[in-house]
Amino acid sequence: MPPLNALKACEAAARHLNFTKASEELNVTQAAVSHQVRILEEYFGIPMFNRHHRRLTLTDAGRAYLPRLTQAFDLIAEGYADLRNEDAFIRLNIKAPSSFSIQWLVPRLTVFQQQCPHVDIRLCAQDNDIDFFPEAFDVEIRYLLGEMDDPNSRLLFREEIFPVCSPKLLDGEIPLNEPADLEQHTLLHINFYPEDWGMWFEQAGVGDIDSERGHRFDQSGLTLAAAVHGLGVAMGRTPIVNQKLANGSLVEPFDSRLNSSGGYWLIIKASMETRNHVEEFKKWILQESSLE
Repeated sequence: MPPLNALKACEAAARHLNFTKASEELNVTQAAVSHQVRILEEYFGIPMFNRHHRRLTLTDAGRAYLPRLTQAFDLIAEGYADLRNEDAFIRLNIKAPSSFSIQWLVPRLTVFQQQCPHVDIRLCAQDNDIDFFPEAFDVEIRYLLGEMDDPNSRLLFREEIFPVCSPKLLDGEIPLNEPADLEQHTLLHINFYPEDWGMWFEQAGVGDIDSERGHRFDQSGLTLAAAVHGLGVAMGRTPIVNQKLANGSLVEPFDSRLNSSGGYWLIIKASMETRNHVEEFKKWILQESSLE
């Protein structure tokens, strides 16, 4: 068994990528953290960090080992909390795409909090490095084109794609009675889905509108915000756009939706499947998704 103090110092330094911040967290000197990391590297016989001028990066070994360290210390902390108080707060680590988190998940978390007040949520909403430190998360919500080949996954939603706009735009000077009327309106695009308008026009039987014109945004939230403020007509995707349709800030001008091969999947880490708080979250989010 590697020395515990060295493991703790290494885990803190790897999270912060900074010996000074790790020393502040552990309430020891920076030299002590550096010394303990050296002890662990000598014990393993391989470096855990690349030491650059005024900054640290993890080696391949460090990146592989850190999630296990973090998980181990989290389990120790959770076990202590359980011993101290059966009603103690338990941490649930969730990874989800940013647009899904902002537009769908976060607005509904108050319901989960009411049902499970003893669970503290740790939500990481990033779209990059989807496989970076996967062990650090108990639950992941992942967007995927096609099927998910994972026995621990469950499909939450399939996507539908369709135009949306502000109700003020719908009732404005230039009406939106049929898809051909879009020629007189500004199209709003999401950079990640450049093909949406072209595919929808083809399905709607509209071939004489330039699907490439209009404004472009690098996030779906920005595109929908532009539509809410009447800048143009956006292409909405379920379930991201559902809340804005429900509260009336956006409306669907046409009765024509395009089915997407994309979907949102719930993935439970195998080692966490039997944990009560994870099971509670799984039951809750499956129920919420069924209501859409």
